[in-house]
Amino acid sequence: MDIFRIHETVLDEYRSYVSSFLTIADQGIRDLVERELIHENALCPEALVQLNPAFAWGPTLEELVGEGVLHPDCSRIFRKGDQPVHLYRHQEEAIRKGLAGEHLVVTSGTGSGKSLCYLIPIIDHVLKHAPAERSVRAILVYAMNALMNSQLAALKAFLEQQDPSHPAVRVARYTGQEDQGEKKRLQASPPHIPLTNYVMLELMLTRLSEEVFITENLASVEFLVLDELHTYRGRQGADVALLVRRLRERCGNPDLRCIGTSATMATGRSRYERRESVATFAGTLFGTPMTAESVVEETLRPLTSGDGPPGLEAVRAAVQAPPPSDSWDAFSGNALTRWMERTSGLAEEADGHLRRAVPISVNEGARRLAEETGVDLSECEGRLREMLMVGSRVKTPDGETAFAFKLHQFIGQGGTVFATVEAPEARLVTLDGQYWAPGGGERLLFPVVFCRTCGQEYYVVRHDREHGSVTPDRFEPLAATSETDHDVLSGYVFVDPKGRWQNDPNHLPDHWYDSRGRSIRREYAPSGRCPSGCGPMGWWGRWAMGRSPAGSSPSPSCSVSPVGRPTPAETGATSASWRHSPARVAARRRRCSRWPRSPA
Repeated sequence: MDIFRIHETVLDEYRSYVSSFLTIADQGIRDLVERELIHENALCPEALVQLNPAFAWGPTLEELVGEGVLHPDCSRIFRKGDQPVHLYRHQEEAIRKGLAGEHLVVTSGTGSGKSLCYLIPIIDHVLKHAPAERSVRAILVYAMNALMNSQLAALKAFLEQQDPSHPAVRVARYTGQEDQGEKKRLQASPPHIPLTNYVMLELMLTRLSEEVFITENLASVEFLVLDELHTYRGRQGADVALLVRRLRERCGNPDLRCIGTSATMATGRSRYERRESVATFAGTLFGTPMTAESVVEETLRPLTSGDGPPGLEAVRAAVQAPPPSDSWDAFSGNALTRWMERTSGLAEEADGHLRRAVPISVNEGARRLAEETGVDLSECEGRLREMLMVGSRVKTPDGETAFAFKLHQFIGQGGTVFATVEAPEARLVTLDGQYWAPGGGERLLFPVVFCRTCGQEYYVVRHDREHGSVTPDRFEPLAATSETDHDVLSGYVFVDPKGRWQNDPNHLPDHWYDSRGRSIRREYAPSGRCPSGCGPMGWWGRWAMGRSPAGSSPSPSCSVSPVGRPTPAETGATSASWRHSPARVAARRRRCSRWPRSPA
C-alpha cells in the first residue's frame, strides 16, 4: 500500500468536488480563485510527516514484582502473549509515583502506553486491599464513550488472565449506554473500577440509588483518573473542576489520588517550562497542589545507532545510492535513516533531553536535504518517500515498525472573495480580507458572493440612505443590526455597466408585487444608480425573512433573486459550506410557487 498515492488520490477527488461548486461567471475572478485556492494549495496545504519515536525502556513487571513494588498477580495479569509487559521508562516513573500516593499527570503521545500508567497502580491497590470486598476503589472518567469502550475492551482482555483461585478485580462501564437492569445489577454489586464520563459522574452525585459508588462507608474511592485532560477547558473545565471537589468531599477522602493523562498539552522553551505549565493547569482542575515533578513526560531514545547527526558525506552517498533492503541491519545502518530520524522524529533540547520533532512536509525535508548535500531537490524528495515506505515495512528487533510515520493533512475551509467596486477590468480582486484596498487611496474592498445558478457576482454592502453611502457588509450577526436603524439596509449590489438588466417587470419575483399582483411594492422600487456613483445598480429590496433589512436584486443572467440575509452558506461565497453537502440555494426562479413571500 502506497500511502502517498492514496493521499494524493483523496486530495484530487476533494479538489474536484470543491471545483464543482465554483459557479463564477467572471473569468478573472474564477481564475484567481482556482489558482490560489486549488493550484497553490490554499485549500489543501502540504501534508506534514511525523515519525513515531522509539521510547526508552524501563524494567519488566516481573522485575518490579521481584523488588516487592507490585503485587505478584500484576505480572500474571499484564502480559503480552506469554511474556510480561516490558515497561517504558516513563511508565515506570508514573507507576512509582502512583504507588507512592502522589498526584500526577502523564503527557505522552499515541502508542506510549498512558493507560498502563494508572491501571497498574490501581489494580495493584485493589489486589493488596481486600479484593473480595465489592466496593469502588477507583473511578475512571473518559471524555468520550468511544474511548471508554476501547479502554474497557483492552482492560477486560488483561483481567481475563487473573488467577481464578484469587478474588477477581472487577471492572464495568457505567454510562447512559447501560439499561436499567444492568445499572441495578451494578448498584447491587459495585465493581472495583467503574468507567464513566463526567456527565454520568455528575448524576451519580445526585441520585440516592448510585451513592454506593461514591459515598463514604459504602465505597472506598482512592483514585480519580481524568483521561484526555486537555479537553477540560473553558466552561466545561470549570464544571468538571467543581465536580472533582464535590466528589472529594462526598467520598470522604481528602487524600484522593488524582491522575490525568493527555497528549502533549503545552509548549515551552524548556522541559521545565512545559511541565510547570501542565502542573498549574492540572492543579487548578483537580484542586490539589502539583509541581513540575508531578508531570511525567515520555522518554525517547534514538532508533538508530550512533551519537549525533551523521556525516554529510555519508548522507550524500546514501541519497545517491539505491534504498536499503527491508532488513533491520541494512536500514538502521543507513546514514539517511539516521538523518531522517533526527529531522522528522527527534529533536534534542539544550539539556540533552530528546523530544518529538516538529512535523514538516516531505518537500521541506527534501529542501533541507538538498541544501546540506547539494543533491537535486527532486531526487531528494523521491528518495525520502522511498525511505519512508521502506521504513514502514522494516521491523525492529523488538517487533515494532521502524518508521511508523503519520501524514497530518489539514483541509482549509476556503474563504471570501473581496473586490473593489470598479469596472471588471480595473477592480482589484483578492482573497485576503481587509477593509481598505492596498496601495493607498480610499478604495474599499467589498465581500463578493455569487449566484449559484449563473455565477453573477454581487457585492455585499450596507446602504446608508440618510448619508448616501455604501460600505462593505462583513456578514455581521443579526443582533449587530439595530431594529430601529431603518435607514441602513444590508444587501447585494451588482454593477451593470453594459446594461444587461433591462428592468423588465416580467422578470421580477412574485413577492415584489402587491397582493393584487399589479404594482411593485414601494420597498422594491428601483433606485436608479448605485449610491457610490459607480454606475447603474440593480433593484433594492427589504429582507424577505424576519425584521432585519437586507437588499435583494435579481440576477441579470438568470432572473434569480437572492432572498434572506446574505451569508456565505446561502450565496455561494467561497466558504466552509464546501465541507458539507451543497448549501441550499436561497433563491427560486421567477413565478415558482415555492417562492418565499415577504411578511405583510
